[in-house]
Amino acid sequence: MATLVNASSEKPTLSDFQQKEVWEEWIGAETRSLYFAELARYYSGLQSWLTWATLLLASGASASLLAKLQPGYSWVTLVLALLTAGLSLCSVVMQNTKRYSECTDLHFRWNRLALEYKALWGDMYLEDAANELKKLNEKATELSKSSLAMPNKEAVVRKWEDHVLASHGITA
Repeated sequence: MATLVNASSEKPTLSDFQQKEVWEEWIGAETRSLYFAELARYYSGLQSWLTWATLLLASGASASLLAKLQPGYSWVTLVLALLTAGLSLCSVVMQNTKRYSECTDLHFRWNRLALEYKALWGDMYLEDAANELKKLNEKATELSKSSLAMPNKEAVVRKWEDHVLASHGITA
């Protein structure tokens, strides 16, 4: 464990620039964590909707009922079958379950990184704080690379950034 450089002066070992960097990266990691949590909820909800719609449309009872209600409208069964096939295809092609899984993993990893930046914010008096900041920035770079496949919904990111700033007592 690193030791305090000068406990009596309580002077941070991080420069002003590095302190600002820790703060901004902490806020950014929290924001990304919440953003990916929202994306995960979106993909989960979309997959759930597609699954239920497919089940409903695929139900032989619904197709039979609609066809019998309107004599001469047997084409309804065909349309329902095509809709079912289309929704099933969308479900497979969109890969919502995979995206949900990726987003939950990114949420977890960004959240953990935010906690590490928070810990560094409290430990900026430690002798090894600059090296710790370097390690955290390398983790952030790797996470950013992992996040590239996900959509960038700027309005949603701004919403979560405003939320994080407000939770720290800062107005956007």
